[in-house]
Formats: sequence, C-alpha cells, structure tokens
Amino acid sequence: MMNVSSSSLSVKPGILLLIAFIEGAVVMAAELIGAKMLAPFFGTTIYAWAAVLAITLLALATGYYTGGYFTTKHPPLKILRIILILSGLFMVLMPAISTAIMSALVDVNILPGLIIALLGFVFPPVFFFGMVSPVIIHTLVNHVDKTGSVAGKVYAISTLGGVINTLLLGFYIMPHFGIKGPAIVYGLLILILPFLILERKSKPRNVIIILILASLVGLFQIRDHKSQSMRFSVLYASEGILGQVKVVDIQNIMVNNRIMEPRGLIVNNTWQTLYNLTDKENLLDYIYFIKPLLSKFEGSTGNSMLVGLGGGMLAREMVKTGMQVEAIEIDARLKTLARRYFDLDPSIDVIIDDGRHHINRTKKTYSLIILDAFLGENPPWHLLTQECFETIRSKLDDGGVLIIEFFGLTDGLKGRPARSILATLQAAGFDVHLIATRKEDAPDRNLIFLAHKGGFSFDDMRYDDNPYAMEPINDLRDYIIKVSASDMRDAIILRDDLPVFELMVGRTSLHWRSDLNKLIRDIFVEDDLPLFY
Repeated sequence: MMNVSSSSLSVKPGILLLIAFIEGAVVMAAELIGAKMLAPFFGTTIYAWAAVLAITLLALATGYYTGGYFTTKHPPLKILRIILILSGLFMVLMPAISTAIMSALVDVNILPGLIIALLGFVFPPVFFFGMVSPVIIHTLVNHVDKTGSVAGKVYAISTLGGVINTLLLGFYIMPHFGIKGPAIVYGLLILILPFLILERKSKPRNVIIILILASLVGLFQIRDHKSQSMRFSVLYASEGILGQVKVVDIQNIMVNNRIMEPRGLIVNNTWQTLYNLTDKENLLDYIYFIKPLLSKFEGSTGNSMLVGLGGGMLAREMVKTGMQVEAIEIDARLKTLARRYFDLDPSIDVIIDDGRHHINRTKKTYSLIILDAFLGENPPWHLLTQECFETIRSKLDDGGVLIIEFFGLTDGLKGRPARSILATLQAAGFDVHLIATRKEDAPDRNLIFLAHKGGFSFDDMRYDDNPYAMEPINDLRDYIIKVSASDMRDAIILRDDLPVFELMVGRTSLHWRSDLNKLIRDIFVEDDLPLFY
C-alpha cells in the first residue's frame, strides 16, 4: 500500500481533476496558438506543422519525466503550485516572447529558425504543463493497485479538456478574438489556479495578486495596437484557424509615372489580392494572363466556378463575361472582406465550403472552373489529384475549360510539382496547355494550366484590358511552354491515396517563403507593426 501524503489531503480529488482538465485544454491552446504565431514569419507548410508537433511532444515528454521525478523529492502540492505559476507565466508572456524571438530570427534560414523559435516560446509553457499530470497522479494514488486506474482517469480528463478546447479555439475563440488575447487569458487562468484553488491562506493577498495580474494583461493588450506606419495602414486584421488575414493600404507609390494607391489582402504575410484604389484595377500580373482566356466566354450564359475567392478580383473579371459565377471559399472572413474592402460584385454567389467538397456534391455542370485556392505557399493537394480532376472533367460542359494557377517553376527538382500536376491532368483525360507569365524559370512567376477536353482555340481573344500587366500581352501562344518527355520521367500521378504533394512542393515553398518574407514580413518588423493579433 502507498499512503497519500499529508499535503495531498488538503485538496479534494475533484479539484485536482479539474486542474487536469484545464491543463489539457491549455496545452492545446499553446500548440494551436504557437502554430498561428509562426505563420506570419515561417508560413504554414508541412514543415511548420511538423515542427510544432515535434516540439510540443518533446516538451510534453520532458515534462512528464521531470514531473514524475520531482514528485519523489518534494511535497506534490507544493510542486504543483510552482508548476502552475511558471506555466501560466510563460503562457501570458507567449505573445511578447514569440515576437521578440522571431523578430530576432528574420535573417535565419526557415528550418533552423522554426526550431529555435518553437524552443523559445512553445517549449517552456508546454514543458511545465506536461509536469502537471504526473504530480496529480502521484497525489491521488493511495494504493499501488489503483495506479493504472488513476493515471487513466487523469489522462482521459486532461485529453477531454484538450478536445473541447481545440474545437472552441478553431470554431469560435481564434476567429473572434485572435491569438494574442486568448494566450494571455489562458495564461492568467493557469496563474490564478494555485491562489484560488490550492492556497487557503491570505485571501486579501490573493486578491491583490489577481489584480496585479489583470493589470499586466491590460498592458499587454494595449501594446502593439499600432496600425499605421510610413508605408502601411492596416485596415483590418484577424487570426483564425485558417491563418492570419490583413487588409492594408500601401502609401502612395509611383509606377510608370502614375500615382497608385494600392490596397492588398494579405494572408499569412502573402499577397492574395492587390488592386489600385484610384481606378479599382487589379495589380497582380497573373490575372492579366487569365483575362484573355475569359474573353472566350463573353456572351455565355453558362455556369462558372471559382475555387478560392481571395479579395474577389478574378471573380469580378468572370462576372464581366455574362456567366453565372459561384465562388467557393473556405474562410468566411474573406467573403465579408471582399465585399467591404474590394468591391466584390453582389451578384456573385459566394459559398463557404471546401472546394473539393463542393465539387463532389454539386449537381451543376460548368463552362469554366478555375482553381485559385493556393493559400500562400501551402497548396491544397486534395484539389490536385487525379480523382479530383476526373470529377471536375465530369462536371464540365462540352467545350468546358479548367484553369489552375500555380507556382512558376518547371525545371529541375523544384519544378517537379508542376510537372506532376501536368501529368495528373493528362492522366485524368485532359488536353493541357501550360502558360507561364514569364519565360524565365523563377519562383516569382506564375503558371497557368489550361485544361480542356480538346479543340480549344487561342484565336479571337481580347488583349485590350491589361493596364498594369508587367509587359504588353498580345498573344498567349507566345507564353506557352513545352515540357519535354525526358523532363516528365520523374513526374508523379497525384492520387488521393498518395499524399506526397506537400513534401514535393516543400523545397519550392521554403524558397518562395524566404523571398516573400523580405517583401512583407520584414517591412512590418522594421515599421514596428504587429505581426499577429
């Protein structure tokens, strides 16, 4: 028999199980909030998520072992008080620590930067959270033969807290309150537990401590509310499970002897939409290569589908053809922002859904389907498989067209993802033309896959409406690139049961993110604008 220590008799078992539940909830908050804090700096690739999961598990494993060790050396409730105070403190400081660390790492390569950053602001709180369960188990066990039962109950309750809070964070808390405020509130909740639950003496002192902690929260909330610099004005910013979204105005700039007032939609510090407030014209080059293709559908009364709304620039061009346009967007925030800040045509039917899910369930057929759902450097691989392309082909009218916008590399290892998309489209029965916005193979150009059932003609296209194209576009046939059979030998037919695309695109994504950071993230750091909210 193992007797309960005298210190453990002062707290009811239900209180300790409540602490286990809260600890499990806040562990998931630290993991999810930490991942979202990374996004503006390091993106949302599989590398970022793998690093978050690995550091979280490492912190928990280390915490479990350390907590178990200290229960044999010190009174468990005394240890528990210290653990809760330290874990809560690190959680409250998480926004400040993460900003300081990641701002200092702006010149470090992405992969080592990821690991160093996570070790700095995710590992400490999760490490102390990991110590909680072994201490609670030690306190509750009063018979050796009850150890398994008690341990199972504690870990089950802790995990249940994590499950419930993960759903709350994803579907309500982060979309409505961002990530900085919730991080501080969760930390405060952990900080006050030892004073409200475990400490029975000095109640006035507890009240004073809580008031001081609340004041600290207020100071952290006030800090970083700057929304304007010499270069940017931030009109809107929010965090959500799908990433950080900002709408910014860029201070007047001169292009080709014309003053422009650009407004941009930025998701995870990557441009999704950029247009000129003066004349409300699009400023992203790839759309000017799609507009001539859209001119082939002028006068059509058929249906068209756009997967990936962004700020709605491409949807607006589609409406001009006369087709019925439905835009599929998984992030409900973008529907509101496109209408409020980018003059989205009210006639466009915006459906909040996953693109693949909508493609599978729609009963309509379409003259045109466009996939423009590539959120930063993180392509939705499930939209690029043979099974998805075959479903799309079955939903296209005779003469219907599928257009896909993608990264611009086709050569070498970094071009393998694009070659695999080409091979997969062909395997799904499409004839494909590959259009590049520049002849040079570079990550900052765009590729446009034009897939059709055969018989597509490049004649009778209009090229008279491209005021901000990087260069005059007179004939899309000049931009068609050929991929040789020898280059296609390493291409993979992408399938639902072979989810290798994220790994394939990883090298390109890291290179692209590194270059993009210099254009957006680093300017926000220099201008002392907040990088998460």
